[in-house]
Amino acid sequence: MEFGRVNKRVAWIRLAAIAGLGMMTMGASAQQQGSVPHSVDIPALNTVQKGKWAVRDSEGSERTMCVRDPYQILRPERVTTPCQHIVMESAASRATVRSTCTGHGTLLTRIAVDTPRQVTVEMQGVIDGQPFSETYDAKRLGDCS
Repeated sequence: MEFGRVNKRVAWIRLAAIAGLGMMTMGASAQQQGSVPHSVDIPALNTVQKGKWAVRDSEGSERTMCVRDPYQILRPERVTTPCQHIVMESAASRATVRSTCTGHGTLLTRIAVDTPRQVTVEMQGVIDGQPFSETYDAKRLGDCS
């Protein structure tokens, strides 16, 4: 596979990882209308406001999404198996979490909550055999439509 095609595939994996911010896992969203149970408690994520967000990657690509549960950032969108999370650092405005997703791989996520409406996320790891490393800046735009 040529280098450009590998980079595009890795870019999609990165985008899928951050898309977890706004996408509910099919099983969890179908079964629960309220809050999603969390295997870890991360004070920084508890402050992030739900709503419509703009997410920009380090290459300048931007997309909008509806954030229904900020904890979804800990699970890449394409991962369908449970992930185990180990909180390595946790404070009021930042956290570092190592996640192992059965059958898919591992990732390290660093979250910095500048305000409840502005978040920076650094992710790196290997998902489905593809290494990735990316930084995302996310800003809340308003309510989901």
